[in-house]
Amino acid sequence: MLLIWVVIGLLLLGALVFISVTQSVNAEAGRQDDVVSVPTIASQSDEFMRTFGSVSGHAAQQSNGVELYQNGAEIFPPMLEAIADAHDSVHFSTYVYEAGHVPDVFASAFADAAKRGVEVRLILDRHGSKKIPESLLQRMKAAGCKVCWFRRAQWYDWEKYNRRTHRRLLVIDGTIGFTGGVGIADEWDGAGDNPLHWRDSHVRVRGPAVAALQSAFVDNWNEATGELVLGARYFPELKRVGDTTVSIVQSNPANATSAAQRSVAAIIAAATRSLYITNAYFVPTPPFVKALRDAHSRGVEVKVVVAGPYHNKPAVRRASRHTWADLLAGAVEIHEHQLTMVHAKVIVADGSVTCVGSINFDPRSFALNAECGAVMLDDDIARATTAAFDHDLANSRRVTSADLDELTFFSRVVDAAAYWVRSQL
Repeated sequence: MLLIWVVIGLLLLGALVFISVTQSVNAEAGRQDDVVSVPTIASQSDEFMRTFGSVSGHAAQQSNGVELYQNGAEIFPPMLEAIADAHDSVHFSTYVYEAGHVPDVFASAFADAAKRGVEVRLILDRHGSKKIPESLLQRMKAAGCKVCWFRRAQWYDWEKYNRRTHRRLLVIDGTIGFTGGVGIADEWDGAGDNPLHWRDSHVRVRGPAVAALQSAFVDNWNEATGELVLGARYFPELKRVGDTTVSIVQSNPANATSAAQRSVAAIIAAATRSLYITNAYFVPTPPFVKALRDAHSRGVEVKVVVAGPYHNKPAVRRASRHTWADLLAGAVEIHEHQLTMVHAKVIVADGSVTCVGSINFDPRSFALNAECGAVMLDDDIARATTAAFDHDLANSRRVTSADLDELTFFSRVVDAAAYWVRSQL
């Protein structure tokens, strides 16, 4: 009798997985038809940023102050300093929150803020943050932090559970915002120069664009708790503090195309000279493979840095590799990072437009997950981003057609299979 129930359970689990994959592939397919059929507007033009809000979800805001940070050693200190300096509210959202030193330090920072009377709200994705110790949750809750899970698992609604919040957000007093790729785990600590310390990028934003980062947090908070977060306390009047034009990508797939997907497509189409992409999970669908090849055809230098031998998801690396032959045939350069896991999600076009956020170049980010990113028009930011890209390039190995020719038939089959289930990787 026990064996019968085990078999039934496995069949039901298999059916759920099949339905999930099928629904996700269908959802992805519905988002691919025309998304890369966009008019070419040069990335350096005022027109590009002025109209970018039509695809990103938030109109571009001028006069922001933006700081670009590389790796946990640079990223975590200003985040912790901002939490320590908060006097009214701390809003934090993450996909990954695990156990370890970095998670402990952040839990203490959130708890200390709550104890001094700051209103602290935390959104933890139920899937990505499943490894967080109960002791950390209880410490924060006991101090007065409001902690909520985003989309708990429900066996009767697997499709909803499959759609995660992948956003990384920290908004302090409605006036300072952070977004990018880091999670709260020890692998993000350090300088991103060895296998134990991942490579990633983050930005701090001050000025009018912070309201859009707050909006992205409130979007998920309202869904998870039912609480509306409104008013000048959370959305204060924001002063002009710099020279950077910023459009925040707030993507929560529900329509035929997501804001993440449209935004990436628009940046690719706008490039006229160079397009440098660093992405942890680079699994472009056929329309995006074509878009990258078309960019090279019109004279754009296209280079992509991806995670190499230290990739934390080997199946994603295989799915990505399935696309490389077509990309190399179109003169798109692929480089595999050799030092550590590259987790950054960065695009820089023409030395003028930069995108930093949580958006992976894959179907999950484009068709399933809630994402956030900052698209910035600023030559200095682009110059610093390009310098970081060049550093990554120097620590990478360029993939050649000869490398792909050496793959065994079995490897090619496994790569193709991984690509077929790319929405679930």
